[in-house]
Amino acid sequence: MKIYIIGPIGSGKTTLSKKLEKKYNIKSYELDCIVHDDENGHVKRKKEEIEAIFNEIMKQDSWIIEDVGRNKFNKALEYCDIIYYLKISKRKSYINVIKRWFKQKIGKENYTFPPTLSQLYNMIKISRLYFKHEKDKIEKIEKYKYKVKYLTKRELDLL
Repeated sequence: MKIYIIGPIGSGKTTLSKKLEKKYNIKSYELDCIVHDDENGHVKRKKEEIEAIFNEIMKQDSWIIEDVGRNKFNKALEYCDIIYYLKISKRKSYINVIKRWFKQKIGKENYTFPPTLSQLYNMIKISRLYFKHEKDKIEKIEKYKYKVKYLTKRELDLL
């Protein structure tokens, strides 16, 4: 089984991928960790390195990947068996980003990069950009509507 989870920051992508990973015994990947090398200070990898790592994942018999729906990973839309699109309001996304930042700041949640005010600002900015282009993301996956499952927060909690 190959599963692609798409949604904005704070929508529950990681939570869902961990649930599905456990349920189906399939390895999950955060595509942000492919774009950025967290072991070396969260630096952005070179395009060729990103493509090589991503292509290795695509070759596997099963995988769960999660991302904000970046165009560089469109190939996964074709290869996957199911696409989960996590629907969340812009307001709720911002609230979740701020909650996560506070949890990381006080040590209740792990992080890949320090929870500085600058980082919080960047996460909100990225979330805002996501919603600015959300319509385009939805249009892109409509081509695969036979395998798209839209999930609200309530539906996500029931899985």
